[in-house]
Amino acid sequence: MELALRIYQIRKAHRLTQAEVAYRCDITPSAYGQIERRAGNATFFTLAKIADAIGVSLSFLVDIQNVDYIEKKTSFDLLDAPAA
Repeated sequence: MELALRIYQIRKAHRLTQAEVAYRCDITPSAYGQIERRAGNATFFTLAKIADAIGVSLSFLVDIQNVDYIEKKTSFDLLDAPAA
């Protein structure tokens, strides 16, 4: 699987629009759309912002061998989560 397709599928699984993710990443919807269409290259920093905007870890986002689109949180992950 290509990274662009994985980003798209994870975003859809989280029921987010391209515009919502773009806003959370502080990039234009057009630039975000290019990333999903493989027309634009994303930097490591941008990929980290996309992962954060969608609510998954960067390692989960870029794991193109993984067939899951919703990240399973472990108890360790929950302990690291900021308090609400």
